[in-house]
Amino acid sequence: MAERFTRPYVDAFFAVAGSAGAVDAQLPALDAVARAIESNAELAKVLANPGVERTRRKALLDAVGEKVGVDTLGSRLLEILLQNRRVHRLPAFLAAVRERLDRERRTLEARVTSARPLDEAVFEALRRMVEGRTGGTVRVVPSVDPSLLGGFVVSVGSARLDASLARRLEKARAALHALAPAS
Repeated sequence: MAERFTRPYVDAFFAVAGSAGAVDAQLPALDAVARAIESNAELAKVLANPGVERTRRKALLDAVGEKVGVDTLGSRLLEILLQNRRVHRLPAFLAAVRERLDRERRTLEARVTSARPLDEAVFEALRRMVEGRTGGTVRVVPSVDPSLLGGFVVSVGSARLDASLARRLEKARAALHALAPAS
């Protein structure tokens, strides 16, 4: 669920962009800016510091945006977020944009967690399986959790398919404990 502050920004972003396709085209570059800010604590600190002149913070954000290919619309959004001291909330904004795009396109989000990164063929097979089960279009969001040991977990809304080795071992352990005589 999107954070409360994002709605007016998302509504304005869609209105200015004019179409869902135009909004979608902005996401890769804005994602790159968000990753740059998240991965560089010093950059995040400077952008959030009101003691640094706004023009210097804007120039810094513009340089990051230019490096990753942010166009005019994306630059305007970043400038507004910076001006309103919300640039550190860019990931929440992007999540809200994706929620709205999914809602407009009637697309479901499926989170696939695996023990290690999945190759493209397996990833595509999982996407097709989920689309077959749900009867709709699915956007797959991958993540890696080494504690699964092997296999994967697919979550779509409140539904969950756990085909992980960790879950199988947990079931086997429970079955063994149930068979063990009480002492």
